[in-house]
Amino acid sequence: MLLCASCTSEISLELKKDGSVDVQFSGVAGTAFATMINSVSGMSGNGSATGTVIFDTKEIEYEMSSNGFSQVKAVSKKGADLTVTMTDKNGKSALFTSGVVSVKDGKLNASLSPQSLVKFYKAADSQTVMFLDMLLAPIFNDEVMTQEEYLEVLASFYGDEIADEMKNSSFRITLKNPDGTKTVQNIGFTKLLTLNEVLRF
Repeated sequence: MLLCASCTSEISLELKKDGSVDVQFSGVAGTAFATMINSVSGMSGNGSATGTVIFDTKEIEYEMSSNGFSQVKAVSKKGADLTVTMTDKNGKSALFTSGVVSVKDGKLNASLSPQSLVKFYKAADSQTVMFLDMLLAPIFNDEVMTQEEYLEVLASFYGDEIADEMKNSSFRITLKNPDGTKTVQNIGFTKLLTLNEVLRF
């Protein structure tokens, strides 16, 4: 769920004064990726072209509610798009238990590393894991690849269209603090899924 291959997917986290964190994810699957999701999930048709809902929003709401989030709402208006809003009231979700996100001195911090991302993967709900598995990401399979090598694997397994969509896709992370300050990071999907360094912001 957290990684839709598209032009840009976004996740925004806002720390409230009471310590809870509001999370909003939004993304749109590219045409080739939408077709892939449909085929893997057993749904027919092309999500982008026919409006077939390729994301099981009810299942996503259930999974997220069971994984440390409350007030979960998942919406897919056109089939290939997905918006999820939810709240982590006490740092119990995989985002926090993995160390990907933390709170220090009243501000949100992010730490993306192979170790923290693998911890997130192992603690994530089954829907998220299913989508991550589809991406054949080296980082979750204890493999080391360059971004170019990863794109070659995707192309050989799914075809050039999937590889091209992934190459041109990025993930925007926004951290908002109670004092009004915020941090925004854009990370290419291929860099994220082949990460061999620690990114802190």
